[in-house]
Amino acid sequence: MRRKIVVGVLVVFVLLAMIVFHQTKAEESQTALALYDSAKIGVVEKTIQVELKKGTNEVPLEMLGGLQIDEITLKPLDKKVKVLGIISKDSKGKDLIEANIGKEITVKLKSGETLTGKFLGYKDGKIAIQGNAYYLISPEEVAYMKMASIGEESIAKTYAIVSSEEDGKYFFKLIYRVAGIGWTSRYKLYLKDKAEFYGYVIIDNPTNKSFENTDVLLVSGDVQFYQPPQVIIDRYYALEVASKEVPQGPIQQTKLEAFYLYKLGVIDIGSFEKKLIPYIHQESEFTREYLYESYPYAGSQDVYEIISLKTNEVLPRGVVEIYKEMRGKNVLIGEQMIDHTAKGDVLRLKLGRDVDLKGKTEVLEERHGDRYSYYKIKVTLENFGNESREVIVRHYKWRGKILESSVSPIKETANYVEFKITVNPGEKGEIIFDYEVSH
Repeated sequence: MRRKIVVGVLVVFVLLAMIVFHQTKAEESQTALALYDSAKIGVVEKTIQVELKKGTNEVPLEMLGGLQIDEITLKPLDKKVKVLGIISKDSKGKDLIEANIGKEITVKLKSGETLTGKFLGYKDGKIAIQGNAYYLISPEEVAYMKMASIGEESIAKTYAIVSSEEDGKYFFKLIYRVAGIGWTSRYKLYLKDKAEFYGYVIIDNPTNKSFENTDVLLVSGDVQFYQPPQVIIDRYYALEVASKEVPQGPIQQTKLEAFYLYKLGVIDIGSFEKKLIPYIHQESEFTREYLYESYPYAGSQDVYEIISLKTNEVLPRGVVEIYKEMRGKNVLIGEQMIDHTAKGDVLRLKLGRDVDLKGKTEVLEERHGDRYSYYKIKVTLENFGNESREVIVRHYKWRGKILESSVSPIKETANYVEFKITVNPGEKGEIIFDYEVSH
């Protein structure tokens, strides 16, 4: 039995010796990058070409150093090759002390004496130096130390093991994630005789990864990342390559189920870089109105002066800065977060509370059952000013459906319903409506 085990071990070593790992290098082509506004993550896709020898090859993937290998996909585009696995190894660098052992250092003591010699490390908590003599120096006695090396960084090596039926150059599709990179939207609204509205894409790359000549796709929406994100990339990778210049007009938009995709074009994104890219500009008329926000519980809320304008483009969720021209200067008068707004929708932005208008919400009737709720609401608006006011009443009903109302709604979404009512000076106006909510 002992003899059979020894023979078996020898056979394994012989088989391992027969496997020759050919070192090769991957050549990169066009890169695509999908960025998300719902999570700080980027999904990279690129096609690489690798020259392989017949047999087993080791393909270094330097661009993937430090990334999670379970989020890496390497797909061969030729049936003659197979990916046997992806391996990541961390080579720990030497720290300051370890890197200088055996090297010459200089130590100046607080007493003014200077010692030079070979650094031997630490012994019994003291610095050991071999110079003209053997020195053990207490750290409390040291004024400063001069060392030859500052240490070494840890290095992560990532490579793929690929088998090939014959020599040749082969293409692979490489997909991986980069955590930390993402994008947001920022808007600036200037109120003059007309409204000037500007939209910007802000790309934030706080990582050490850079992306040159990269086709960037922006994804807006609540993406569930337990689903393979590369599905989105595969569908849109074939879109035409845009100019490398910074876009000066509207970005190409596509709607995919619950998400909006914005094709930014081909740009460079450097490591530790933040970019602000203009992509929306519209000049349009705007209307001054008043907004009362009502909720399905009793209480009084403020009425706000607002401005309303119709959008020419789809607006992803973002912050709007509102400026007003005063004495030839643009003064910031407000800042507000907006949700995703569809093209052609009316964007309403608050400017400030109106002291002449008061609003009140009363729950006249309320019932709750199994996965069911019913509300009957009365909204009252009172005008203490000297001018008539046209007020937008927005009631948040959260998945509710309007049954009847004393005033016809001007807009109804899944989350809220809007009415419009005019209130004359010294008078009250009211709206009564009911709705059902299915849970």
